[in-house]
Amino acid sequence: MTIPFLARCQRRLASKKAHRTKRPPPAAAPAPPLYKPTTKPKQATTTTKINPPRPPAQNQADTLLSLWRRSWIPLTGASLVAGFFGFYLVSTVVATSSSPLAKADVDDDDDEKVTPTGRPPALTGENAARFDRELDFSEWFMGISSLRAALARCASGHVLEVAVGGGRNLKFYDWRPLGKAPSEVAKDNGGRGGGIVSFTGLDINVDMLDVARRRLVEAVPPMASLAPVVKASSMADNTGGRLSFLADRVRLVHGDVHGRLPPPPPPSSFATASLGGGGDKADDGNNHYYDTVIQTFGLCSVSDPVSVLSNLASAVKPVSGRIILLEHGRGWFGLINGLLDRYAGGHCAKFGCWWNRDMDAIVRQAVSQTPGLELVKLERPNVWQFGTLVWVELRMVPEGEGGGGQRTT
Repeated sequence: MTIPFLARCQRRLASKKAHRTKRPPPAAAPAPPLYKPTTKPKQATTTTKINPPRPPAQNQADTLLSLWRRSWIPLTGASLVAGFFGFYLVSTVVATSSSPLAKADVDDDDDEKVTPTGRPPALTGENAARFDRELDFSEWFMGISSLRAALARCASGHVLEVAVGGGRNLKFYDWRPLGKAPSEVAKDNGGRGGGIVSFTGLDINVDMLDVARRRLVEAVPPMASLAPVVKASSMADNTGGRLSFLADRVRLVHGDVHGRLPPPPPPSSFATASLGGGGDKADDGNNHYYDTVIQTFGLCSVSDPVSVLSNLASAVKPVSGRIILLEHGRGWFGLINGLLDRYAGGHCAKFGCWWNRDMDAIVRQAVSQTPGLELVKLERPNVWQFGTLVWVELRMVPEGEGGGGQRTT
């Protein structure tokens, strides 16, 4: 049974294959024409792919380190300013409040009745030398030492320094021309001169002048050989005196800046000096004027600062001479000025100094009241002192030549 059934199936399949017609395969699509460019393609430039920085995660919290890295410059600057400001305030208060005189009750209405004399109790005897030594660090820290050096570089010819005190400017002066005649010095430095030909230091405080006398030996090279003589000398008393060295070319004079100022040494001093010879033909053979008048922190310690400036103007050589002042007083900010005002009475009682005077107003008043006095420069150096330091340059110009007033520099 099985075999016949299989045979029939095979016959049916064979008959279907026989009747099936073969279909031709579909025709292939024609190939597209070849592309022929009309212009020469530009050479492609290679560019470096720069991966953009990955943005920080939104949920990433700022750490102290990341905050510091972004803001360390302004934070450091603010800290330095605050440190200087705090140090200035603290030192201002401590310098006065530590003194028994400063703690005494001072009536604000009587403050201006205290007349500074330049001879306060704190600057007498051994206290004068101690006070001078204690200024070393504070003046270096506040930049005053560098200002003293800059001021001394401006001094040349016959030099008068009033309020010389302990001679803190002496080591900065150029003493090399001291052994030359003024006419010889004028030929140096391209005809502009330079250095000190003669020096006269004036102060009303005898004890401070003794400090300056001891400093002469180490500050003035030509005086090294005169050390025994200098050390044995002394300002005799509190009413007057004068010390003279190198044939009167270096002098310390005890006197009041309100009174008559000593003239420069006469030409005979240069003719007889062992270090040099010849005289100066200026001033008709006599030396009537100083080439440079120096004063550092002196207007705060005199009773009439306007009168003092007029007096200095009478001693400086017209046109070419200069009066150079480095002073302290009221600054830019009300907070600083308020502290200066508050402790001014005690500070004056201790040091004989009114540190809250308006130096700008004093100088301009002197210029307006002194015929021929001209303001050459007024600026406030060392910004970290908040404008309390004042650098002033003045000169005398004959009225017929348009002198007087202020000149733009």
